[in-house]
Amino acid sequence: MTKTGHSVEHHFNIDAAEYDKLIRTLIPQYETMHAMVVRWCASVLPEKPRVIDLGGGTGALSAAVAEQFPRAEIEVWDTDKKMLEIASRRLAKYGKRIQLVERSFEEPLPECDGVVACISLHHIKEAERKSTVYSNIHRALHSPGIFSNSDATMNPEHRTQQATYVLWTEFMKSAGIEEQDARQHFANWADEDKYFSLYEEFSALKTAGFAHPECFWKYGPMTVYGGIK
Repeated sequence: MTKTGHSVEHHFNIDAAEYDKLIRTLIPQYETMHAMVVRWCASVLPEKPRVIDLGGGTGALSAAVAEQFPRAEIEVWDTDKKMLEIASRRLAKYGKRIQLVERSFEEPLPECDGVVACISLHHIKEAERKSTVYSNIHRALHSPGIFSNSDATMNPEHRTQQATYVLWTEFMKSAGIEEQDARQHFANWADEDKYFSLYEEFSALKTAGFAHPECFWKYGPMTVYGGIK
């Protein structure tokens, strides 16, 4: 476990067990993002793929991948022990196909067919470090292989950015969160999170070796993007 350590309890000020419920009130189209990751993985991965879930948290994305690929071998990487404990319970029914690993997503990856992530890589705040992570991913992937990341991206142009935050705030309000609380969330997260633009993400992916980065799906700030090797 190196470099990037992250605690959900510190970040959201909640018990880790509450994460699955809370995330659906904070992140627009959370389950749709999982579905899109799985859909694109299904277009590339073999019948028995090896997949690594970076910052896998409670194991929700890994469960979706395991359901789509009944013979998949999946490693769930996270540095938050309490989240891994929750993931172990959620993923227990998949037996030895799932391995839980207390490891930072900034460490080198073993050979694999697919790498996925959901609402985790925004904790890398420096572009150079993110490029290194993407390089590690590209190096580890077999060909064909896929990297699919679900996260927030943010256009730096002021009017576009403001409109994006309005959309995000409106979603939170629809989920029962007061507007002032939503904006406080954004302010609190800014200490640990960095939302790069999709252009910047594509640039980092190209530098890492993905010749043709792709936006697989987008709704407001929420984006599923990556590349096929």
